[in-house]
Amino acid sequence: MTVIAEKDRPTVRDLLARELREDVELLLFTRGRSNPAVSGREDGLTCDETQELLEELASLSDQLHLTTVDLGTDATIFSQFNVTAVPTVIIRRRDFATRASDSVAEAGETAAEAGPSDAAMRPAADTELGSNIRFLGLPGGYEFTTLLADVIDISTGRTDLSPAVQAAVEAIDTPVHIQVFVTPSCPYCPRAARLAHQMAMVNPLILGDVIEANEFQELSERYRVRSVPKTIINNRIEFVGSLPEAKLLEALQKAVSTNA
Repeated sequence: MTVIAEKDRPTVRDLLARELREDVELLLFTRGRSNPAVSGREDGLTCDETQELLEELASLSDQLHLTTVDLGTDATIFSQFNVTAVPTVIIRRRDFATRASDSVAEAGETAAEAGPSDAAMRPAADTELGSNIRFLGLPGGYEFTTLLADVIDISTGRTDLSPAVQAAVEAIDTPVHIQVFVTPSCPYCPRAARLAHQMAMVNPLILGDVIEANEFQELSERYRVRSVPKTIINNRIEFVGSLPEAKLLEALQKAVSTNA
C-alpha cells in the first residue's frame, strides 16, 4: 500500500511518541513529473508515492522532518550526496542536517539522487553529512517496517546488534558498500535490510543501500537478481537470503580483505 492506512496511523503515532528520542530527518531525492530523465541516473516509478508516504509518516510525529530535493531544481546537491537514482530516501539524525545546512545553502539548496555506484564508494563528505542509510525506491509493504525501525534506531542511537558484532563492525576501517535488493511483498527481506542498515549505523564507512528490485530493473539485471533478498558487498561478495549477523559480518570482512 502506498500510504499509511487510517487504521494504522494511531499505532504508528503511538510508537513514534514512545520510542523517538532525537529528531530525525527523512531526506527525499526525487524528480517532478515535469522534469525529464537525466542520462546516467536510474529513475524509479514511485517518486510521488514515496513523497506521499513520507509526508504522512512525518505528520505523525513532531520529531520527524521531511526534506524534499528535486532533481530539476537541486541537481548540485544530488552530486554532493552521490545520489544516482530516484526516488532515494536518506534517514539521518536531525543534527546532521543542522551541521550540513551551510554547505547545502552554498550549493544553492540543491540535492542529488543517491544510489549504488560501480566503484562502491561515496565521497568522504557523505560521512560528514550522515547519508549512509538509504532506500532506493518506495519503502512500502514489508519494507515500511524497516523504515520505522531505522527511524527509531537512528533517533535513539541504538541497534539490535550483539556487542561483539557491533565492536567488530566498528573496527572496519575500509569503505564498504552493501546493496540489499528487496521487494515489498517479501517477508524475509526486512531482516536482511535491517542488518545492512544497522551495520551502516555503527560505522560511517559503511554505505547501506536497500533497493526495491522491481523498480530498478536495470540494476537488478546488472546484479543478476532472480530472488530476494539478494545482498552484494563491494561488488565482490554476493548471496541470496538473510544471513545471521555473525555470518554477514564474516562476509563484510571477506569483502574488504585483500585476500578475498
